Amino acid sequence: MINILIAEDDADLRINMVDILELEGHKVTAVDCAELAISACEQETFDIALMDLLMPGMTGVEAISNLRQLNPFLAIVIITAYATVDTAVDAMKKGADSVMTKPFNAGELLMTIKRSIAEKQLLKSASDIDPDSVYAALANPLRRQTLKQLGTHKQLKFMDLCRLVDVEDHTKFNFHLRQLKKAGLVQQNENKIYLLTTTGQFVLQNHNLS
Repeated sequence: MINILIAEDDADLRINMVDILELEGHKVTAVDCAELAISACEQETFDIALMDLLMPGMTGVEAISNLRQLNPFLAIVIITAYATVDTAVDAMKKGADSVMTKPFNAGELLMTIKRSIAEKQLLKSASDIDPDSVYAALANPLRRQTLKQLGTHKQLKFMDLCRLVDVEDHTKFNFHLRQLKKAGLVQQNENKIYLLTTTGQFVLQNHNLS
């Protein structure tokens, strides 16, 4: 379940958005101005805020800095009927994650929310990384190769991993896997199958592991 905040002064559109999102099983708080959205963020932690650009009082873009101070990892989408390149660029510069143009359908709304939250989660996982622990884990070529194989194959059993990284000493390889798990890069599921964590995926995508 995603916790969603909506600030939209058009009552019909606001109700319509709430109906769509609640049908998807999400928790929704809807208000009619940016000031009330900021107040709501002071009381509760939201995953995403959908902010109308033009409302009585503060605009959606003007509210971004206040919302970010309260929740640095809040995904923020600016909604506007007057989208231009300049509008979008200005909103992004001020900290918006996305700009959505009215009118939009349910599919566009849900996809924008999903994409914006996924991007924010990736940033959050990156901020949780302990650089020293990660670099220590990546110092060994065997561990780098393990990450690459898990990135390629997604999920692997212990013996398959041994074969793919060409290791015969299972005790030695177990030690390296423990180091990768300790660094938060690799995890095991309930079936003892190895896979990358979100942090491991981020590191693999953003570091040259050759």
